[in-house]
Amino acid sequence: PKRTRLINELLSQLAETEPLAALELASQIESLRDSERARISVLEVWATTDPASALAWANQALTNEPARSRSSQLSAIYRGYAANNPDAAFQQALTLDDERLRNRLLGDVIETQIESGGLQAAQVAVDLIQDPELQNNLRRDLIDEWAQFDPEAAANYVRSLGDDTPTSFKTTLISEWAESDPVAAAAWLVSLPRDDPAIARASASIIQEWTRYDLAASAEWLNSLPPSPELDRAVISYTFRAAEEDPAAAMTWAESIENDRRRTWMMERVAATWKEQDAGTFQSYLNASELTNEQREKLKNADNSGGGWGGRWRD
Repeated sequence: PKRTRLINELLSQLAETEPLAALELASQIESLRDSERARISVLEVWATTDPASALAWANQALTNEPARSRSSQLSAIYRGYAANNPDAAFQQALTLDDERLRNRLLGDVIETQIESGGLQAAQVAVDLIQDPELQNNLRRDLIDEWAQFDPEAAANYVRSLGDDTPTSFKTTLISEWAESDPVAAAAWLVSLPRDDPAIARASASIIQEWTRYDLAASAEWLNSLPPSPELDRAVISYTFRAAEEDPAAAMTWAESIENDRRRTWMMERVAATWKEQDAGTFQSYLNASELTNEQREKLKNADNSGGGWGGRWRD
């Protein structure tokens, strides 16, 4: 890793004056992964100093590149371009015909602009977009970046968009906010109207983070939410965390999952953990339960090997 970093640093320095030579040297690196990383570093530096030349090179050199490689190299160029002239980079990206690539590069420009302190300018640029679908995609990128360093301001922006704000804006906000302050994110989420679909859809992000610190408080909050099949993912996230500390409570949560396959899968996972921790209380649970004989047998035979905690249910 140190050697790779040193090579990238040296090539980046060379790229400031001799970008084509730096690219040629990067292509000679034996490791395909390291070679690609070096090229990306060189291209970002080149576009920072001379974006027009970097873009002209890309139009010729990347024409026959595989889509993934072409996309990653163009991303590097647009990030470099946006570092010094985000408005020009934004307008240049808007001219691209490939919708998926255009959206990605515009997102790269916005991210770079915000990281450089240009949040307000990025917001204005996005608000001026005429295409509603493109504007929504970019607003989602804007919210995602904004929420990483000032989630409350990002939340105010989401509210300012009105009652027709897409649910995805709110879930994007909560996903980022929950990583730094799940309690505050939870409070904001439940301040929405109770029938807002974002409440159920974003709750899993909050539970995933909150349960790292406080199982009891996160359970109380989850239990206060309006019932919805879309809460299943949040319940599953909670059950994962709770199973190690309180398998009996975790089983109660698992039983509340509405989707049949998810519920069965989760109950078997909890059963396997419970048996390992305390076979006696697990047997008492089975004896007192209203499960069918077939269900009891499945739980008795459940184990965490193979498709255990790292496995996934299938809808």
